[in-house]
Amino acid sequence: MMFTFKGFAFQTLPLCFALCWCCDGLVAAEGDAGGKPKYAIQVAKVLTSAGEPIVNGTILVSNGKIQSVGKTSDIGVPKGYTRIVHKSCFAMPGLIDAHSHVGGSGDLNEMVYQTNPELRNWDQIIPHNEDLKVAIAGGVTTICYIPGSGTNMGGWGTLMKTGPGDVSDVIIRAPGVLKIAQSGNPERRDGEVGSGRMGMNYVIRQQLEEGRLYVRQWDDFEAGRIANQPQVNLRLEYFKPLFHREIPVVVHTQAYQVVQSTLRILHDEMNLKVVIDHGTFDSYKISDEIIKRNIPVMAGPRGFRYEPDDGQIKGIVAEYAKRGVTWLSVNTDAPVIPQEELAFQATMAVRYGWDEEDAVSGMTIEAARALMIDDRVGSLEPGKDADILITTGSIVDPRNYVKQVFIDGVSVYDIAQDRRRF
Repeated sequence: MMFTFKGFAFQTLPLCFALCWCCDGLVAAEGDAGGKPKYAIQVAKVLTSAGEPIVNGTILVSNGKIQSVGKTSDIGVPKGYTRIVHKSCFAMPGLIDAHSHVGGSGDLNEMVYQTNPELRNWDQIIPHNEDLKVAIAGGVTTICYIPGSGTNMGGWGTLMKTGPGDVSDVIIRAPGVLKIAQSGNPERRDGEVGSGRMGMNYVIRQQLEEGRLYVRQWDDFEAGRIANQPQVNLRLEYFKPLFHREIPVVVHTQAYQVVQSTLRILHDEMNLKVVIDHGTFDSYKISDEIIKRNIPVMAGPRGFRYEPDDGQIKGIVAEYAKRGVTWLSVNTDAPVIPQEELAFQATMAVRYGWDEEDAVSGMTIEAARALMIDDRVGSLEPGKDADILITTGSIVDPRNYVKQVFIDGVSVYDIAQDRRRF
């Protein structure tokens, strides 16, 4: 199947081997804002994720973007705006999951080689599929859709919206991230070099070194430092935005020793933007080193751990927070945990001691910052995408639920009209 995105032709391929030229390898979708409705959304409380809550607030939405946010008494409703009133409800930004596998036709795992920088998964996207429809009902409006962890470098993932539309409508950025798995799934069992952590770290480092050299050669050529143009290698093209620190690497990394390798190799040696995208088991014990490097932790889906040191059950996110990690959120690894249960992951973290306000920020603006898309999503501020949830109360209280969802300023779920899905 062929489709056109920002003037470039894409072909959907089952194994996603093909690469294409697209804005120097980095596509940022903007979408067509024309013809979208204008709303004045009035609620009892607005949680902006950008400051203090606003009691009795109004959000003006125009052409898919947030126009203004403030007290209802301070914001007049312009002519032509449809007034949507939820007198006893909250409004908040749509939730963002930094680790998901349900954006399309399944996991992308090519198991012949241990590193696969030639693979990408946006050819697999199925917008508004059945998993995503229920995800919206749980308040999830953006996901980091990534390849699986069958190999140490699974390929390039996509940052995408969960709402309806064509593929070009839902993509926020492609490539959005690089997926690396340092331990826990990609171990080889037949005596290969990748059968243990030392071997896996070796092949990861070697592949990144190859990519870094390729990018450096092109940077030198484009800056006039060398005369001869390097040979184009489509297998390595997407390393350009990675090593230019325009996109992050999301890392399947867990347990103290594995996270330590992530910090040393991917951050310290390779100077990459890193997201710790599991951070489970006893990994919180390395919090001091994570804080030194200002690296985000999107923990999950295992939310608790039996700690043999004191014989107690520990909440993993809460343990990070106790040690001073503030750039913190949760993930579902959907479908490991159903995508719509992202807020429940935060509920569990709050149960073990994570601050409730931090949980809301974690699932919104902190996740957006980690994925480097906070200029578009993650908070209710003028100019940002109008991805808005209307809830019956705090999203981390499981007694509450989502009543209405807007994505890019369009109502995509409303229990007053739709069947309540979750």
